[in-house]
Amino acid sequence: MLITSVSNPHIKYAVRLRESRQRRRDHCFLVDGVRETTRAFVSGYKFREVYVLPEEERQASRHFNDLNALLIRLREKNVTVFETSSAVAEKIAFGNRHEGIVALVEEPQHTLDALASRLPECPLIGIIEGIEKPGNTGAVYRSADGAGLDAMILAAPETDLYNPNAIRASLGTIFHMPTAIASTAETLDWLKRHEIQVAAALCDHAAPYQDYDYRQPTAIALGCEADGLSERWRDQAYREFIHPVRLPMLGIADSLNISNAAAVLFYHARFVR
Repeated sequence: MLITSVSNPHIKYAVRLRESRQRRRDHCFLVDGVRETTRAFVSGYKFREVYVLPEEERQASRHFNDLNALLIRLREKNVTVFETSSAVAEKIAFGNRHEGIVALVEEPQHTLDALASRLPECPLIGIIEGIEKPGNTGAVYRSADGAGLDAMILAAPETDLYNPNAIRASLGTIFHMPTAIASTAETLDWLKRHEIQVAAALCDHAAPYQDYDYRQPTAIALGCEADGLSERWRDQAYREFIHPVRLPMLGIADSLNISNAAAVLFYHARFVR
């Protein structure tokens, strides 16, 4: 079926999914690009439908072979594939990036209980709290994936995980990384219950990040750039398993971008184990 009208019900719904409110309500989102769509598919996400340019138009793309291979796999799984005109494709594509494919995908559940069953005996977990910028979320995921972390927890996030900027900044690693989304209180109680120690990026009374023993079950927690981790991470009830750590700032800046700080801590933790 070729869709040529931007008023088509499928297209009108896809456009609405660019809004966070619609994504949160329906637990669906869009994925742009061959690489990201492939990573979502390989990671087991459930696809509702896919929109692609007709084959004669896809042939001009440098992604032609990879895209066609992906379409074969999608059709083998009985995913509905709609071909669209260029005007329709531009309507639903994110920003100025258009690789000839946009997929409508269902969001899985991201609970702490489900995450626990996927962790190794001595896990290394990343936690980011209260992050507002989706690009920062995606960049932290890219660092977590590169450093080989076992999971990520989003504590009290201010943006949804499947914002197109987050997906793009992560290079699709969001789909591969086991993830839980919870409040800060739920996260702290879960960490305590599972006896996971926390290296928390805190400025007050913090030891150099190299002094912490990352060989034990560990979560590395970072907060938003404006305020850092919330006061809950300083609560006396959690003192026995939260260990404040800090990165040295040797210039005039008083902080790093959260993705840079995360990369330093994640890679250090992985390679001293």
